Amino acid sequence: MTNISQYQRPGRLALAGAVFLALAATGVTAGEHAHGADETFACDCPEGLEIVSAPWVRMMPPGMGSTAAYLTLANHTDEDVELVRGESPVAGVTELHDHVQDDAGVMRMREVEAITIPAGGKTALEPGGLHVMLIDLHEPLERDQRVSVTLETAAGETAGFEATVRDGGGSRHGHGSGHHGH
Repeated sequence: MTNISQYQRPGRLALAGAVFLALAATGVTAGEHAHGADETFACDCPEGLEIVSAPWVRMMPPGMGSTAAYLTLANHTDEDVELVRGESPVAGVTELHDHVQDDAGVMRMREVEAITIPAGGKTALEPGGLHVMLIDLHEPLERDQRVSVTLETAAGETAGFEATVRDGGGSRHGHGSGHHGH
């Protein structure tokens, strides 16, 4: 797999081209079906790791400096896979987050050290739960824009994909620029 250091904020076009070539070489295309009824989506992923829901990024109002990316990952290996960091050319900082309830019963967003995809299982990154936080956006994102994201595993392998910017719907927990009180 490619070391994440090779993705030092390349232009979106260059990264998209690299992902396309890698997928073409392996024969992976969006919409392939594997492992039952799960639909898979384009991903330059380690062997046995697949994206099984359409990756998306929440559209935020103008002036908001951060947003989040969501997707569901399936692990078809015999060992847990831990995601330990992320990167995106659209953000100054990319972190792995979760919403946790504090002692007062209030849901708070917190950075996590890792997100585990269990052996033979799936992990959903979704509003109000685990997600990839894109902080210090370089410019406002636009509806239907494709955003490149790369996640790194504890083993040093990378999973690169593109997520589409769309409206987030009625989540109970927003992602704004004031979240960063870790």
